Amino acid sequence: MDDAWLAQLYAQYGYLVHRRCKQLLRRPEDAEDAFQETFLRVKRYGAPREGGATLTWLYTIAQRCCFDVMERGGREPPAEESQLAALEQRGEGSPEDADRRAMLGLALRQLDGKTRTIGVLHFLDGYTQEEVAAQTGYSRRTIGKKLQQFEHRIRQLWQSRASLEETR
Repeated sequence: MDDAWLAQLYAQYGYLVHRRCKQLLRRPEDAEDAFQETFLRVKRYGAPREGGATLTWLYTIAQRCCFDVMERGGREPPAEESQLAALEQRGEGSPEDADRRAMLGLALRQLDGKTRTIGVLHFLDGYTQEEVAAQTGYSRRTIGKKLQQFEHRIRQLWQSRASLEETR
């Protein structure tokens, strides 16, 4: 691995990768850990496959690093004042949005790696099932099944939450 190539990659895509880590983890210190781990893995494993999209490749590595941080931490990252203010400015700071993000984070920690990756690409990034299949190399049928598992887990979490609120 050429250090100049790594420095160029960091300069060109570092901001986007860091933003992706913050989007998934929400805690700045966890996002920073995952961001740094992403580029350590890039240095260790080398360049993407021939003809592969570099940013997609970096996002895949970053997602895996973020999931590793989530699994190690085993906690729901708390929203901080600055993050809440930024969300409110973008119109995303409603209590319903906070609940959705919390459920998404909880579901991500409870699902296997393949399902998490597919769920993030589809629900967070807005890719169609065909685009997710093209990016991951999984069949369209596998994508559909994994998205059903993801949605099922979210529904279970919402039902559990509703049951808890009813008992209060």
